[in-house]
Amino acid sequence: MNKAKIFTLFFIQLFLLGAGGSLVGPLIPIISESFKVHLDIVGSTLSLNAFGLLVASLFSGILAERFGKKKIFSLGSILFTLTFLGLYFSGNYILFTLSYLAFGLSWGTIAVNSNSIVSDSFTQNRSMILVRLNIGLLLGAAFAPLIVSGVLFFDISWKYIFLFLALLNAVLFILILSLKHGSFSIKKSNENFISLLSNNRKFIANIIIIFCGIISFFHFGLGFSFGAWFTNYFESINIPVRISSLILSMNLFAFCAGMLLQSSLLRKYSEKKLMQFFAIIAFIFLLSAFLSDNIILKIIFILLFNFTFSGIGTIALTLAIKESPRYSGSINSIINSFGFAGTIIFQYIAGYLAENFAADGIFYTSLIALFIMAIFTIILKPGHVRDKKEQDPESL
Repeated sequence: MNKAKIFTLFFIQLFLLGAGGSLVGPLIPIISESFKVHLDIVGSTLSLNAFGLLVASLFSGILAERFGKKKIFSLGSILFTLTFLGLYFSGNYILFTLSYLAFGLSWGTIAVNSNSIVSDSFTQNRSMILVRLNIGLLLGAAFAPLIVSGVLFFDISWKYIFLFLALLNAVLFILILSLKHGSFSIKKSNENFISLLSNNRKFIANIIIIFCGIISFFHFGLGFSFGAWFTNYFESINIPVRISSLILSMNLFAFCAGMLLQSSLLRKYSEKKLMQFFAIIAFIFLLSAFLSDNIILKIIFILLFNFTFSGIGTIALTLAIKESPRYSGSINSIINSFGFAGTIIFQYIAGYLAENFAADGIFYTSLIALFIMAIFTIILKPGHVRDKKEQDPESL
């Protein structure tokens, strides 16, 4: 099986996942008005979605290693389609919330297994490949606000977006099922659950994996909450959703460009050095955006923040996988669980601050998270990091 085909199909899968996961953020003011619920309630819904991500991340990796990546990935993909149909048909906010919670389960399952499958397929130059794979997730997230703007511009019901993505995912799932590559088709591990759980306990005791997990905690929490409450913040300064969603899309494209740059820099610099440098620079740009009173400058600084902040979480994941590539599924689960735990906490805090204090509260939480994350990239000891560069003649 051509590695390029594997990469392409899972890149598209993450694109759909990113688009689906980023639709609710730009729609927050409209969803709040449509269902007559307060912003803190919407924030709780986003946290429930992140809780689904956390649960799926905790168990999907180890289940995939026990029963086979193909089976567990398929379960997640089918659930993706069903939950988006549920979002389309939701007539009340309870059904919408339950469907979005279930989507979190599918999201986590697909994300963990997609990264694991591609990681197994590209044993050389893994860091660069995984960073580029996750650009698909960000591209999908970048197109989501454009889709929202287009739908609102033509006065089409926002629910049709969910129906469209459900149908697209069903088609992609059929194409992915045709893959015959060993990393995808392997049925199960010979190890039992006790052995797999024992290995997971060893991973959690690994200082590099712990630090990478903490970095992921702040990176995911900051990234998801900042993007989700972006349009709500700009609406508070009198910029309508149809405009702020376009600005959000620009920022997400900057995010993608930053990941592409960082994937190339991984050929020359160690993962630690890149994480450390970009975390510090991202903090400076975000602080500048917060302090700026000029709207144009604020937008420019936020663009630069997204450009520099982008790939840190994925680079942390690749560092963790290097500790034991054989158990890529379990390590994906551990690192993503840290990340989605951060998302749960930060989404709720953002919604609470937006409802009870001020919309710019998202800047306070983001700056604190970024500052702490930068510290952990600094104290990650160089001697613990494997800086050996890998070369893969078949790398993309």
